[in-house]
Amino acid sequence: MKRFVEGVRAFLSTKFGKEQGQPDLEDTTHYYSSTEIQRCCGTHRLGDVFEESDSDVVIGREDEVKELVSRLLDDNDESLRVISLIGDEALGKTALARNVFNRLDIRQHFPRRAWIHVSGDLEYKALLLIILKQLPICSLKNSELMSEEEIRDRLFLILAEHRFLIVLDDLCTVDVWLKLVRAFADAFNGSRVILTTRDLNVAKQIDPWGFPLELSPLTEERSWSLFLKKVGRPEYRKELNNLRGDIWRICDGLPLAIVLLGGVLSALEFKDWSRVIGLAEQRRGSQSPLENIVDFGYDQLPDFLKPCFLYLALFPKAYEIPIRRLLQLWLAEGFVHQFIPHERIPEDEAKRYLEELVCRNMIEIAKWKSDGSPKTCRMPTYLYNDFLPKANDKGFLHVHHCKKDFTSADSPESYIPRLADQFGSISTSESHIQCPSSYLSFDPRKGYKSNKDIGKFLNTIIITSFVTLKVLDLEGVYKPLLPKKLGKFQNLRYLGLRWTGLDTCPESVGDLPCLETLDLKCTNVTSLPSSIWKAKKLRHLYMEEMSIEKPPKKSSPNLLTLMELHIGANCPYRYGLNKFTSLRKLGLTCDSQSAKQTAECISNLGNLQTLRLKARDPFGQPVELVLAPMKEHQSLSNLYLFGEIKMNDMENFPRNLRTLTLSMSGLEIDPMPKLGMLPQLNTLRLFARSYVGWKMTCPSAHFPKLRVLKMWNLERLEQWEVEEGAMPELVELEIRCCEKLKKLVKLEELDSLKELILTNMPQKFVEDIRTRMGTGILLTNKWEFSDLHVKYDTYTSKEETGMEDTGS
Repeated sequence: MKRFVEGVRAFLSTKFGKEQGQPDLEDTTHYYSSTEIQRCCGTHRLGDVFEESDSDVVIGREDEVKELVSRLLDDNDESLRVISLIGDEALGKTALARNVFNRLDIRQHFPRRAWIHVSGDLEYKALLLIILKQLPICSLKNSELMSEEEIRDRLFLILAEHRFLIVLDDLCTVDVWLKLVRAFADAFNGSRVILTTRDLNVAKQIDPWGFPLELSPLTEERSWSLFLKKVGRPEYRKELNNLRGDIWRICDGLPLAIVLLGGVLSALEFKDWSRVIGLAEQRRGSQSPLENIVDFGYDQLPDFLKPCFLYLALFPKAYEIPIRRLLQLWLAEGFVHQFIPHERIPEDEAKRYLEELVCRNMIEIAKWKSDGSPKTCRMPTYLYNDFLPKANDKGFLHVHHCKKDFTSADSPESYIPRLADQFGSISTSESHIQCPSSYLSFDPRKGYKSNKDIGKFLNTIIITSFVTLKVLDLEGVYKPLLPKKLGKFQNLRYLGLRWTGLDTCPESVGDLPCLETLDLKCTNVTSLPSSIWKAKKLRHLYMEEMSIEKPPKKSSPNLLTLMELHIGANCPYRYGLNKFTSLRKLGLTCDSQSAKQTAECISNLGNLQTLRLKARDPFGQPVELVLAPMKEHQSLSNLYLFGEIKMNDMENFPRNLRTLTLSMSGLEIDPMPKLGMLPQLNTLRLFARSYVGWKMTCPSAHFPKLRVLKMWNLERLEQWEVEEGAMPELVELEIRCCEKLKKLVKLEELDSLKELILTNMPQKFVEDIRTRMGTGILLTNKWEFSDLHVKYDTYTSKEETGMEDTGS
């Protein structure tokens, strides 16, 4: 069927004419399907871990899922096709598209996949870059400096090579499509585009010959099935039937309203449900069912959770927020109250706040780490649309979402606004910047203009309102000019400079008496001024293998995170590390001279939960790691080791390890028999030259809880055998660049295995595995180095040895 492409060409020709010219139609972040999460469903169930199936989000939409998958996989239609999902905001178009987008059969069928939320505020170039950065490609340096035409042509060539699937979520106008389609190649290989839109006319204009998939409200029976799944509480199913009619009338068959109401109720004791449903019933008729439930859900939040929720509106729509970043921002803002049980610290309490908002379906987890813990989150778009203007009107925040000034009601004098600049558009002359408590910039520009504007803005704040600023978050802003008088921000608690490409850190950083978090990870800073030790309230220090000029005169009792300090040959005791007994996360790089003392020092840190330890010489080559006994480290669950180790060292591994990563270990004897005895091990990563033998065996009954196994660059490995009963819970297996591996014995007996990723493996090996295992669980992809996953050219990718950022 060529009518679609011919129609697009004709439409573009009519739309753009001579003025625009003729159209030129020419975990990569891995998605983890494992979804173990912590949920809060009332205080009595806090911290429970349970399995949530990906299919839960489309309960009641089974027919629509089947139809969408059928259209995507239709081999009889090889031309580029558009499939439109049409429906009102509350009908779950995005949830349906995302469920299908992440299915294994869809990921197998489409080697190139990209998801883009089409915000009206984003420029064409930004939209193209968002697509590009989700595709595995060879190389594309200085992408931010390329012209729109260069990026479009590059994207066209990449998409022409393989079958692709692109989702354009929340498309509101035809104009955006007309620009984007110029980069979508039609190689007549069955590539597809999914559109989600509320406007049927948009879908009809884009593909006049297509048949949009229109979503309708759920039937009462399907609504009830979805509600029961989301609310939980199976012990009350009989009593719940008495409330069925009320819940049906309140939600009116709208999936998003059902999910939100289920979240509200799941956080309450069952005895309160009738009263709460009665309150929700009273709101009927005042506005749409979804708006009623949205407002009701917010009103039912405890007061201490309301600012935490509204804070997500500071980020761009559909923006994936790192959990690490969000929790520390909440802490810096003072949202985590002082009434914390003595057994918990504020960081633990912030996690509890997140759990409760997730349980209430007011925050959704966007990505998961391989160990099942959440990595990024976002505010659901239907909530974002409602609460952004409300947060602005209340004076809680002020957001520049477009290049035009944002206008809102005058903020009450009692509020100190939080500023979010998403396009580098805040003017220093605007009155509302006179006393901000927070400033977050998402300025996408790269160059002197961006640097100058940031510097001018910060200097203005120093002059007018330095006392009020508590948060300065410039994560991802290219080389902002920081004021020399940074220490003037006497109340600054959070300074986020990750992914900024900065070369130096101001000396005055140590003059910030209230500083709690300093994030310099993924920058070019190599040395931190010793003045940092003067920040006595510092709790989290993130670095990129930096040295600190001088050791502290006294230990820092509040320090919980120290990632990653480069001590080289220096004695760790000079830094007083043995006295940092509160540390939970520690990253150190030492060499052969300091390895032994480093191990002794670590043995005294009994509260460690995460340890990243590297031993290498000045040229970056691994040297021998010394591992002191760690069996007594009951809380240590995540261990990363780079450097040579001995088999006997594994006797010292903590028994409660859940995640273990070995890189450049040089082990000559098969480590699996010993590693398999770790009873809690959930994720095992064996990176480059961690094992240099030719045969590996997983004995029977070993690895009882292992769910994820990654083997990269094991250059000499030829045979791997999995004995019966080994790894009974393994879900995901990735084998990358093990080019000599020829034989996998009894791999097909891993009944729980759902995903097998073979990356840069010999084709004969891949075909053999496909024949033995079938296509139900096999996913192969050709992985290539790409500097698009490196924010700035000066930062070197470390993927080959497994030294990439693991989410700290």
